[in-house]
Amino acid sequence: MTFDALLQPLIAGLLTGMTYVLVALGLTVIFSIMNVLNFAHGEIYMFGAFCVYFFCGLLHINYMLALGVSIVAVGLFGIVLERVFFRPARGDVLTSVIVSIALIWLFQTAAQLVFGGEPRAMGEFFPDTVRFLNVRISESRLAAGLISLLLLIAVNFFVYRTKQGKAMQALAQDRDAAALQGIDTERIGPLGFAVGCALAGAAGGIMAPILYIDATMGSAMLGKSLCIIILGGIGSIPGAALGGLIVGVVESYGQRFIGYPSATFPFIIMILILLLKRTGLMGRQL
Repeated sequence: MTFDALLQPLIAGLLTGMTYVLVALGLTVIFSIMNVLNFAHGEIYMFGAFCVYFFCGLLHINYMLALGVSIVAVGLFGIVLERVFFRPARGDVLTSVIVSIALIWLFQTAAQLVFGGEPRAMGEFFPDTVRFLNVRISESRLAAGLISLLLLIAVNFFVYRTKQGKAMQALAQDRDAAALQGIDTERIGPLGFAVGCALAGAAGGIMAPILYIDATMGSAMLGKSLCIIILGGIGSIPGAALGGLIVGVVESYGQRFIGYPSATFPFIIMILILLLKRTGLMGRQL
């Protein structure tokens, strides 16, 4: 076993893991601010992929422009979801789970009616490979990782450096105390939901040129996202980032050396971590 053979899955896993972080971070933001567990978050990821497929694959708009439009469109759709479906369930995790499970079937059916049941493929926009440390890396995977990293930096700046982001943090810590400090909770809540959905939509749009797109693609991503946020710690933004990278790397090594059965590895690691630390790697006691 050469060093290059060991290094390639690590790099590939980190690049893919950054896209996983986007989805898991969106789920974490929504749960932290709204105390809502949105099981339809995978379908938001699917919508992002179909949006890019529509704008870029069918209308032939520039890919980066299509991705930007899709992120905005999915974010605005998140505001509608919050107001119509999740605001009545705010603070009640069980009710939000029931609502989101119903939305899964609704959104998958809608996608099948609009785009059909067959998987769609856009084709890679960056079909070549590059060499890094004597390891070949797909340009498409490299672009996906770099775009994800830029979006993560932008979200980190927004959450920790802007007035709205700090209001979202205050709301996540204590809604009543935030309201007493003059924060408009009825405005910040939908903003947090929009950010969470936009992140999932961005991940779907980033992966659209790489993966096959179909109405059920969000189910697998939801499972990974739940694994990531539980592994990293429910409600922890740094935990979601760490968990996403761990899942990406573990999945990459598993696929390289074992194959399909390795899909269970992230969940096995999650169980082991929870046996040692019930709150996850960086979570707080709920």
